[in-house]
Amino acid sequence: MKIAISYDSLLYKVISRIGQFVIYAFETISSVFSTEKEAVIDPAKFPWAKTIEQNFEPILNELKHVMMQYDSIPNLSDLSEEQKRIVKGEMNWKTFILYTYGVPVEKNIRQCPETNRITKTIPGMTTAFFSILEPHTSLAPHRGPYKGVLRYHMGLIVPQPEDICGIKVDGKTYHWHVGKSLIFDDTFTHEVWNNSDERRVVLFIDFKRDYIFSFNLLNDLMVRIIGISPFVSNILKKIEQR
Repeated sequence: MKIAISYDSLLYKVISRIGQFVIYAFETISSVFSTEKEAVIDPAKFPWAKTIEQNFEPILNELKHVMMQYDSIPNLSDLSEEQKRIVKGEMNWKTFILYTYGVPVEKNIRQCPETNRITKTIPGMTTAFFSILEPHTSLAPHRGPYKGVLRYHMGLIVPQPEDICGIKVDGKTYHWHVGKSLIFDDTFTHEVWNNSDERRVVLFIDFKRDYIFSFNLLNDLMVRIIGISPFVSNILKKIEQR
């Protein structure tokens, strides 16, 4: 039984403030021990990225099945109050979540067994979902909440020409390509846009950053703490209620 804590409650605000302080302290210290310093990272550094690309077709097939129930796919801003501030435009940003900070969404996983099997091969995978950006929607400049993970995208449905939608990370613009990988550190300021008349869909993965010394153990603990936090439990509760 997952217990949701109201976003407006004093308890949520206190827990959130303490969590932000702990994460900030971890981020300040961990930056010294991280093996990856760049904003955008060459996928060739991660051999599993090629495996994900080679499994593009089964992942796309399951996405097509999911899209048949499109109206039931929630907007991320409906699941997480924190996301409402970054979405711009009349449409929205929909997400079909398989995992969030290591916690599985079993009813969604049952619909995507191959995607689940494939994404579980990613070392340190913590979050996995289909990220669906509606036409003429953009995400304002923002940064991710936790530096202990890196972000992976693979283009599944990309409007043409490909430069009609894109992502700017640390001041540089990148574009998704169908069946190709993009890996970046989402704690660098980034923004996203889809200026086309079609939906843009990527496979969205967070995976644990690699640290030197014993900092990986601390990172594992931090991910587990976030996984039981109100931030995650509220999202899971709302998914269950749909």
